[in-house]
Amino acid sequence: MIKETFNITPVPASRPRVTRYGTYFPKKYTLFRKQFAELLDGITTPTNDGLLSVRLDFYVQIPKSWSKKKTKEMEGKYCSNNADLDNYCKAALDGLEGRYYENDKQVAMIRARKFYSTNARIEFSITHIEEAHE
Repeated sequence: MIKETFNITPVPASRPRVTRYGTYFPKKYTLFRKQFAELLDGITTPTNDGLLSVRLDFYVQIPKSWSKKKTKEMEGKYCSNNADLDNYCKAALDGLEGRYYENDKQVAMIRARKFYSTNARIEFSITHIEEAHE
């Protein structure tokens, strides 16, 4: 089992935008992908080639517009923002691909959660699945 904490503000994956001049991702997601890749540059973990179980905990930044009282009350509680959990997972799994596993199609099981926090981060753990039955 490998456990890591990445000190980066989680951003949900978004669809590429298509214009007559080309295809691009929105600025916020593009910046997240770049920063996440830089954060992972020093990772030299041997990649797994079997089936994997992944746990992802997303600690989403509490909005600055919230009062101190509401911030204190919501710290560590489940997040109810408008972003879908599966989009957070997609952004993280795409960024981790090639570092901890060859391809994200190897992920057979995911446990993901999102919380509010004043300390935005992504907590990640990965386990190799041993096939118990044939």
